[in-house]
Amino acid sequence: VSAPLLRPRATDHQTAPGEVEVMKSARGLGARGAKGDRVSRPHANVVRDDSRRLFPTRTAGKRGTTNTGEVVGRRHGRQGACKPCQSAVNDPIVASSSSEPVAQGWGPVGSNEAIKSCTPTAAEDARTAVSLVRHGTFCTLATDTGTPFGTHVYYLVDEESGSPIIRVPSDSVEDLNLIKDGKCSLYIHPSGEATDCIARVTLMGRAVHLGRGEDEETSGVRDGFAQIASSLPPGERSFEDLVHDHDEVFRLEVDKAYVRRLACVITQQKEVEVVDEESFRQAETDPLAFVSPFMVKKWNAEHLEDIVRFTTYLTGITLEELESAKLLWIDSLGLYIRYQKFGEFPKDVRMGFPQRVTDEKALVSVLTMLGQVTWESQKPA
Repeated sequence: VSAPLLRPRATDHQTAPGEVEVMKSARGLGARGAKGDRVSRPHANVVRDDSRRLFPTRTAGKRGTTNTGEVVGRRHGRQGACKPCQSAVNDPIVASSSSEPVAQGWGPVGSNEAIKSCTPTAAEDARTAVSLVRHGTFCTLATDTGTPFGTHVYYLVDEESGSPIIRVPSDSVEDLNLIKDGKCSLYIHPSGEATDCIARVTLMGRAVHLGRGEDEETSGVRDGFAQIASSLPPGERSFEDLVHDHDEVFRLEVDKAYVRRLACVITQQKEVEVVDEESFRQAETDPLAFVSPFMVKKWNAEHLEDIVRFTTYLTGITLEELESAKLLWIDSLGLYIRYQKFGEFPKDVRMGFPQRVTDEKALVSVLTMLGQVTWESQKPA
């Protein structure tokens, strides 16, 4: 394992954006201002966020488009995953979630169709979660009983394979367990309200010993953890942020990944998909993974009117029925919004982009244009 293959744990990206309430004054949404709706590119903030990734990432995946420019989303689809949808044809979300964009032209992809075709694959969501979170519950098999023994760990990521690189103290319970049996798992749970948007992931596989912390073979791992520690505020650093001479270093070779995420916007049903070893290895982290947290916070704070328009377009509910709406997460194929009607529990919906977005500049452009398109579709005749 060499240093260029490793990327340190991201920090502060799991903070959930504050909920933006839909106030009665928002009912006056109508004409868009000439200046107020223009979005400037937030160079400094994104660069500061991105600088925490001390090692380079791989380029975007090869998802591509069709001849008509339609986004090719899930390669494994979920058309059969949401059976309750078939009997919910009168639901307003289904009625407003056409696979055809606004005015049969360039525009947002409705929520029902977006879940099917404009969502990253389970393998891609797994790789994104592994890259973003950088900590989880590491389980080994106890030597005396054979039952799982869990402990919290931080890790680096081998960007070629997506395998987490973990350090454990020599002669610790985890180390002794792995000496007897290398079978292990790592549960990765993104924090905040975007949890199910990013996906919860359990990696299953075997731990391969790479050496001790003092060995030359693990110098890249040692340097990677040291750079993480140096990027953290002094008050957040701990003993576990460094690889010590007598630590043991392992790579979790992934055999399969279990990915839990939203499957149906009608019933809010979640499902678990199983990703095999090859699919996990070939998948890539979403290109907007490290830009999304900043953009979500910015749009919730500065573009409430667009989020409201997206919500009413996706769900068919009226502004008078809407108690709150907020943006949860953005990826290269679309975004998630959590909304709540008065007297009901919150629900999550997805809006697909009409084209794949691979960088922050393109994202700002697409969001701004989609805001304009939905405004045009909803303005009084």
